[in-house]
Amino acid sequence: MDRGSFLGMLLGVTLLAVAIGMGPNPRIFFHPASLIVVVGGVIAATLIRFPMEHVAYAFSIASRAFFTRTPETQDLVGQIVGLSQRARREGLLKMEKSLDVEGFLAKGLRMVVDRSGREHIHAVLAQELRATQDRHHQGQEIFRFIALSAPSFGMVGTLIGMVQLFASLKDPSNIGGAMALSLLSTLYGAVIAYLLAIPIAGKLELRSKEELQLKQIMMEGVLGIEGELHPTALEAQLNAFLAPKERGSERRKSARG
Repeated sequence: MDRGSFLGMLLGVTLLAVAIGMGPNPRIFFHPASLIVVVGGVIAATLIRFPMEHVAYAFSIASRAFFTRTPETQDLVGQIVGLSQRARREGLLKMEKSLDVEGFLAKGLRMVVDRSGREHIHAVLAQELRATQDRHHQGQEIFRFIALSAPSFGMVGTLIGMVQLFASLKDPSNIGGAMALSLLSTLYGAVIAYLLAIPIAGKLELRSKEELQLKQIMMEGVLGIEGELHPTALEAQLNAFLAPKERGSERRKSARG
């Protein structure tokens, strides 16, 4: 898990635990009926709204978003420029034999080696970019739906508790359980939405933008190699995707100056 996400999650859980622990009886915050209403309701609504395989995939990419580190963009630019230099020096066929990349970049480079044509290469890679964006958007939509439905089911639990409360006015021994259901359902719904679902959806959106930028750099690099663009010109073109402080060639020039 990246440091910011870990610290944020740890801080959120710690604050909740400290606030609950400072009370006279922390065990009252565990209420099975409230959990059943909120957690069970959210799961049921999510499975009704989305196919099960989409939900499973959303949780899979969420785990990767938190536990997988995104490659540095300047490192990627340097790698592509190195491949361009090797292609000019050794030729495309020799470069392919020593190719040490995989995934999107490898797919594009193999099409270059196969002389698939610039338009075909661009069409295939652009389509894969759109498909990746659609998959990521689907995962974000699922967690945004969870963030929306959790407080709603918290309100459902509150209404159930209020009905039980009014029905128990003649029997004071049942009022405590009804009040706990009313209040804790709202609490559980808010925690699920604001500590889990909304931050996860935001993290997925951020990771999606980072991955799409990396793949756009790869696509431009592949097309530059296919067009036999000079490595210096290719590096300048790819550096346009980076913030000024991240641009390797400019840092080297400033260091020499």
